[in-house]
Order: sequence, then C-alpha cells, then structure tokens
Amino acid sequence: MSETVEFDTILRIKMSCIRKEREQEERKMNNNFTKTNKLTIMAVMFALTVVFVLVTAIPNFAVSIAVAIFLPTIFTGILLGPGAGAAMGGLAGLTTMLRAIFMPLSPSDSLFRNPLVSILPRILIGLAAYMVFRLIAKDSDQSKIVASGFAGAIGMLTNTIFVVGMLYVVYGQTMVEAMGGLGFVSALGVLFTSNGIVEMVVAAVITPILMRAYLSYRKK
Repeated sequence: MSETVEFDTILRIKMSCIRKEREQEERKMNNNFTKTNKLTIMAVMFALTVVFVLVTAIPNFAVSIAVAIFLPTIFTGILLGPGAGAAMGGLAGLTTMLRAIFMPLSPSDSLFRNPLVSILPRILIGLAAYMVFRLIAKDSDQSKIVASGFAGAIGMLTNTIFVVGMLYVVYGQTMVEAMGGLGFVSALGVLFTSNGIVEMVVAAVITPILMRAYLSYRKK
C-alpha cells in the first residue's frame, strides 16, 4: 500500500514538473512572438517616418505632409508603450535633423540642426501619447479608439510646445528677433493657432482610424 502511495506521489510530481516545463516553453514562445511583433511594428513605423520626412524635402509637398511625420511615433507609443514611443520619437527627430542638414528647404532649417531642438522634444511625443491613452482607455475597443484620438492630439501638442520652447532656450535672442520680437508665450500662441490646431485635429482624426484598423486586424 505504501509503495502504491509513493508511486502515485512521484508520478504527480513528475507530471507537475512536465506541466511547468511546458508552460515555461509556451511563455518563452509567446514572449518571442511579442518581441517579433514589436520589432515588426517598430520597423514599419520607422519606415513610414522616413518616407514622410523625405517627402517634406519636396517643396510642393512640404507643408501638406509635415503633419504626418510624427503620427507613427504617436501610434508606436500607444501600441508598444513609453519606451518604444520614446525610441521612435528619437529616431523621427534624428531623421528630421538629418534632412535639415543635408536637404534644407529654407533658412529656418538651420535651427533644426541642433539635436536639442530636433530630437529631444520628439522623444516626449510618444511618452505623452502613451500616458494619455493609458489614462483614458478602458477594456472596450470603442474606448481605445476614442482614447487614441485624444492621445494623438496631445502628442502633437507636446511636439509644438517643446519644440518652440527648445528653440527659445537654445537660440534665445536670435529666436525672439526671428519671431518679430515675440517672447515664448506669444510665439507659442501664434504658432499654435496657425499650425498647432491643424496638427492636433489631423492627429485626432487619423489616429483613431489607425487604431480601429489595428483592432480589426488583431481579431482575425
């Protein structure tokens, strides 16, 4: 009787170990799959960013496509989290800086050859989009779609505020003179009403469309 009990105990222990090993293998496979998905999304978003930046080097398309440059950064932050969003923002900023150096369109491009202006503020775009999305989004798909719209708008607003801010920090009086004597707050108001509102509206419209498409694809 005791031998039977010992055998059953040993068998249960072995089966438990086998189950744990299988669960660990499944978790590893899921983690690898997730990492592969993340890398794929990052690659696609960066490729889109590069295309948008290169298109802005074409004079007739510069203004119309410029608003799209940081949409991939916003979407990356929403989908993959703050680290990926910050990284994508940094890559987007680096790409715009290289365009300003090697393919300038106007004298103002010289202002964006400084990484404090081109890169640092753009790192914050994905972070801001992620935080707003996490704050608003609930479990339902509709909630996530709505939250992505707010995240897109705040991401663009973050870009406007911190780029203008860094321009004044880095260039000081030169920037004041370039803006006709306007200080930071006044210049921010002018740029916000002329470009910032449009950028926020575009992001608030396009980001939910991308989110809806992504959620539909994920269900397949």
